[in-house]
Amino acid sequence: MRPIPDHVRDHAGLILADTLAAIVAGHREAEVRALAARHATGGVALLGAAAAAPPPMAAFLTGLAGTAAELDEGNYPAGGHPAIHAIAAALAEAAARDCSGAALLTACIEGYEAGSRVGHAMRLRPAAHPHGTWGVIGAAAAVASLRGQDPAATRRALDLAASLGLATSASASLRGGSVRNVYAGAAAQNGLLAVDLAEAGITGEPGGIPVVFGQVIGEGWDAAAYEAGASRWFILESFLKLHSCCRETQGALEAIELLLAEAPIAPAAVEAIEVETFHSASLLSERAPVAPIAGRFSIPFTVATRIVSGGAWIEAFAPAAIADPATRALAAKVTVRHDPALTARQPAERVCRLLLRLADGTERRREVIGTPGDPDRPHPEAALREKFRRAAEPGFGTRWAELWEMARHPDRVAQASALFAAFRP
Repeated sequence: MRPIPDHVRDHAGLILADTLAAIVAGHREAEVRALAARHATGGVALLGAAAAAPPPMAAFLTGLAGTAAELDEGNYPAGGHPAIHAIAAALAEAAARDCSGAALLTACIEGYEAGSRVGHAMRLRPAAHPHGTWGVIGAAAAVASLRGQDPAATRRALDLAASLGLATSASASLRGGSVRNVYAGAAAQNGLLAVDLAEAGITGEPGGIPVVFGQVIGEGWDAAAYEAGASRWFILESFLKLHSCCRETQGALEAIELLLAEAPIAPAAVEAIEVETFHSASLLSERAPVAPIAGRFSIPFTVATRIVSGGAWIEAFAPAAIADPATRALAAKVTVRHDPALTARQPAERVCRLLLRLADGTERRREVIGTPGDPDRPHPEAALREKFRRAAEPGFGTRWAELWEMARHPDRVAQASALFAAFRP
């Protein structure tokens, strides 16, 4: 691995802290608690939970928790969410060997970059969700880093990991299938297992990464882009979210926020809300989501819950919120349409136009390009610290500030065991 500049390590510390916030919040979700109760039967510590599990299961439960509340980061050039896959596996391995915080951060960066290079070079099939696919490469690279493997051993592990990615469905979340939250955990688990398998002498397909990700899970491979990725810091191009919902809902959400900043919006006064956006965002058009995850992937529900409940944090997508009659009635008034002209403006611009029609005939409009948290519109660090507080305070009280400092500056943490002990509720 090439030397990592200080500014990259500093930004990676921010990504790590943000991802740990997502993990801590996810551990409070009922499904995660139920699985931890069944499978956390002893082993290495789970960060953010008062339990321990064998390392592969620890990686799985951490990846599951990190995506359960839809708060984890993402990356446009990679076409997915590299951090949670790499960090979940790295945490399980770090807990097993009690490495330094600096080594943990290095592994997270190396895993992030390895996964992102594959995601950037491949063309994912349209029906596939990126979680759980190329993220297995990032998970394996992070574990190989912590084990101090040389480049040849790491390549063998990554060739093997390529055959352990998932065949995922992009429509699962839209239809209420929370199996989508499992994808990252399974990839983190399989990435760790890939390194174990390679060390045991099991071999992958030589040069299997372009085969699997270009022909099997994907439908195209750009070898030049993959090679060029070796000199690019993908982690500097991440996007971070303050809301507990899919990034592609958040253009419309920002438009509503801007309108609310000008004047209140009474749900009963809304005649209709019309959203025009690019193709992938326009798919998030379900007006009557059947489950919390479907609400998080619905522009109509996200807009409605923001107006009715006053926010788009975790509780705004809880089962009771999904069933709220007032929110559902307002969501039914929201339509989402694809505008091919806006799709043509990608990837340079991600545009969303929103028209609010009120019962008195008033019309209010907003157009947004990108959204807060994008690489060219980064959140102030204070806002991300506040997100961390909201995620951690329910389980840790006033200790959240201490946890933020440890997560934000892992290079200052002498041993990973101190991090896990601090993050134990």
